[in-house]
Amino acid sequence: MRRNFVMLLFSMFATTHAAEAPVPVVKEPYHQVVFENDYVRVIDVQIPPAITTRYHTHDVASVIVYLTKSTNASQTWGESITTPRQTTPGDSRYAPYDEKALSHRVTNTGPNLFRVFDIELIRPVPAAGPFPLKPTAAIEPRWEQKRVRSSLIRLDPAARCDVPGSACAHLLINIDAAVTATARGNARTDRTLKSQEYVFFPAQTGFQIRNPGSQKSQSVLLELK
Repeated sequence: MRRNFVMLLFSMFATTHAAEAPVPVVKEPYHQVVFENDYVRVIDVQIPPAITTRYHTHDVASVIVYLTKSTNASQTWGESITTPRQTTPGDSRYAPYDEKALSHRVTNTGPNLFRVFDIELIRPVPAAGPFPLKPTAAIEPRWEQKRVRSSLIRLDPAARCDVPGSACAHLLINIDAAVTATARGNARTDRTLKSQEYVFFPAQTGFQIRNPGSQKSQSVLLELK
């Protein structure tokens, strides 16, 4: 009887531990892969208020682009403390998970949806050379790493800015007021991006970003080597 009881406890502990063990980030239910090509894997993270994700592991160098104003708390696997964070739409940061993986879970501690794009940089061999895009009144570089540079694009109503084709590919993430992105080349294409939508432009593709509305727009532009 005692042996059966011990075996039952062990089985319950093993089952619970396995259920809590970190899963790959792409297997976590609140992290959904919505786009992938040779450069990036875009993971759309949407966590409702008071919800805690499963423990999951990030192990690919990533760019985090915040889409909502919210608060959350991160708890690293195996630790009891949590790290609070406040997010602002349009902020972005680089996470070198390829150098130091992170296994954690995230709780939305605020009253609103917590949403970010977790953009994994999966291109194995980045292009050489500097980032070519020049700052302007509308283009504000925010930070730069070896494989990616993040800039904030702010456009007044009816304003526009041009991004010339280069060795870099680009990922444009719109934050608030709708913008139109027009690719140059043989096949001229227009794409209207509403709030929290994105578009990818391959290397050597120039494009124009235009604000057709009556409110100032804000977008995040990633230059990808």
